[in-house]
Amino acid sequence: MKFFWAGRSAVFLEVEGISILVDPGDLVKPSDVDRVDLLLYTHEHSGHYDYMNLKAIYEAHRPHLVVNKGVFKLIRRKVPDDKLTKLKAGEMVDLDFAKVHALRAVHPGVHPLVYLIEVGGKAIFHGDSSGYSSYFQAFSPVDVAFLPVGKPSPNASPKDASKMAKELVPLVSVPIHGEPQEMEDFSIKVKAMGLETQVIVPEPGRVYELD
Repeated sequence: MKFFWAGRSAVFLEVEGISILVDPGDLVKPSDVDRVDLLLYTHEHSGHYDYMNLKAIYEAHRPHLVVNKGVFKLIRRKVPDDKLTKLKAGEMVDLDFAKVHALRAVHPGVHPLVYLIEVGGKAIFHGDSSGYSSYFQAFSPVDVAFLPVGKPSPNASPKDASKMAKELVPLVSVPIHGEPQEMEDFSIKVKAMGLETQVIVPEPGRVYELD
């Protein structure tokens, strides 16, 4: 498995030959990746969703899209129905090559979501730009958790992210959607809590490989 973080909550993953892109906004362009099989949007705010870039990624790679209600309302007539899935909290979709589960994010927007992605025998959590919710424990345990730690989200913080890590029991925790100091604060909090998770503080654009 390998991944890179492009900024904010934009994450690209390759797991067992499946390529997954979450919340690219305008940060990940079609030419930045060789392929995209699954494209997910947590919600419709700028920084997460950019229609022109979504259109370009779709035309280049023809991925299946999984989106929240807010994004769905914006693109429902612009993407073929068989390539588009809207999820609400508590729902899931089985795409044969991956399963995606959704829970409500603690964040403004039109039904924003956090996701659990199951692919290649791995469970991966993407926390949008959400604050903490005890409901996230339903996804535990996970292999990798991408956890929002702060700015510009009004809900995310190092404290909330560390509480998510405690609930989700990830083997690897990656702080996203925050400033460098917030990412370091998260790492310190996780260590102080005695959580047995490897923390990777990512550099934008750097590719990380995990066993």
